[in-house]
Order: sequence, then structure tokens, then C-alpha cells
Amino acid sequence: SGSEEPGGASAMAMAIILLLGACLAHQAFSLKTVASNHTEVKAPKSIILGSIEHHLLICNAYASNKSLAVYRVQESRYLTGDVPMAYKECRSFPLRLQEGEGFEFQQGDLKVGTFSTTGLPQASTTLLLAPVRRSPFGRSAKFMSHAFVENKAAEVIVVDAFGAEGDAGKDGAVKIVDQGGDGKSLPFGAIVPLGPGKYELALDGGSSSHSKAEVPMETLGSSRHVAMRVGIDAGGSKDGESFPQELVVFPQVVAVAQDSEASPQGEFAWPAVL
Repeated sequence: SGSEEPGGASAMAMAIILLLGACLAHQAFSLKTVASNHTEVKAPKSIILGSIEHHLLICNAYASNKSLAVYRVQESRYLTGDVPMAYKECRSFPLRLQEGEGFEFQQGDLKVGTFSTTGLPQASTTLLLAPVRRSPFGRSAKFMSHAFVENKAAEVIVVDAFGAEGDAGKDGAVKIVDQGGDGKSLPFGAIVPLGPGKYELALDGGSSSHSKAEVPMETLGSSRHVAMRVGIDAGGSKDGESFPQELVVFPQVVAVAQDSEASPQGEFAWPAVL
């Protein structure tokens, strides 16, 4: 294995253990992962339908001034209730998911994409789902998804949800610095185990047009975090929409749960965007 045992790692011990992939507008969780030595890890078998509660973490990376509503097809209800998700907003939903469930992402009366669940983990975990705008010239969505594996250490996944025409935004990474001032540049797609503590994150390299302001993040226990580059670039065309490159960090702070039976991941706070 190319990853380290997190129990013996320092606060800045970082091992790239998985890659994140984006597929088509109708997409499912894919638990086929690529380790740091590029060996494939087989996905677990399907669970009994609805027997395990997962935390579905949805981060809206769909660049638009209009919010997205999330509709759970099997239950004929909106996960987002009466308040759709704004661009760059993240929400966590505790759900008993079933294989083959459909989630429609809607912008008003327009359905921009549908996501289906397959290959669900056999143990309760956090599942990340991020709708992304496919093109600055259209409304169709694609999805980025990831299932966090069981790990006693806190983790942050580095996601690139920025879209651009041509080669714009192809390079870049996220720089993370711990309390001692030690820093490292993390490539997009990396999943990094971290010790408890406070960190500063910022977009690193690539285009000089993005914000390099630092975003604070505090880890606690086995908390799960997302550092995601968002935005879209129409390349100066008046026919498309452009949104600047920004870094979204969620959760920025993990609140300590008061209930002793609460999840060790704590409670999510609002994302930081800079």
C-alpha cells in the first residue's frame, strides 16, 4: 500500500490515497479507487437496501446565480425543502440510502442532471456529491462523487470543480499550512489524513487570476473536510457565463457535539469561501 498508517503520522503527514473522478450527467458513486501506487482496489459488495445510515454531503459547485433544488426521486420529496442550495453552499443529509436511488438537481423548472447511487459502502460513512456545470455555454450538469473510507484520522479531500474552455485553469493545486508553518502543495484529487489542529488553505499555482487568500480550517477527531476549487471560465466569450476561481472549504470549523451519542464527526459549520 502507498498510504501511511494515520495513527503514527504527524499533523502534516499527507498521503495521496484516492483519486476523484467526474463522469456524465447521470452518474453513480464509484468505489473503484486508485491508490498512490496506482493499484486498483475493488469496490465492496452492495449493502442491504436502506439498512445503513450515511451522511450525504452535497456541495453545490454548479456555477450559477440561481440556486439548485435536490429532489429524492424514490421518496418524492425535496432534500433541500423550501430553500434550494446556493452556489458554493454545502449541506449534510443523514440518509438511509438504497442502491439505484435517483437524485434530481433542478434549477426552477429545469432539471440540470440526475445522480444515481451504486456501490454504497457497507458501513456508515460520509459520501461527497458535487454537481458541476458542464459548460459555460449550457445548463447541463456533471457530478463529482467520493465515498470516504473508514479512518480514525481527520481527512480533507482536494476537489477541482473549476471548468474552463481550452487550457485555462488546467494547472494549480491547494496549499495547506499547519500551525507550525509547515506547508505542502496538494494536487487536485488528493485525500490527505490530518492530525487535529488548525490549518490555512489557499489556491496555489496555475492562473494568477484566482484569489490566493488563505482560508482557515480546523480538524477534530475523524472529521471529514472538502477543499474545492470552483468557478467557470467562458474564455471571454459573450455567449457564456464566467465565475471566478475560488476556494470553498467545508466544514471550516467542526463543532463539538453535545449529545454523547452523536457522530464523532461532530456538526458541520458553514463553508468558507475566499
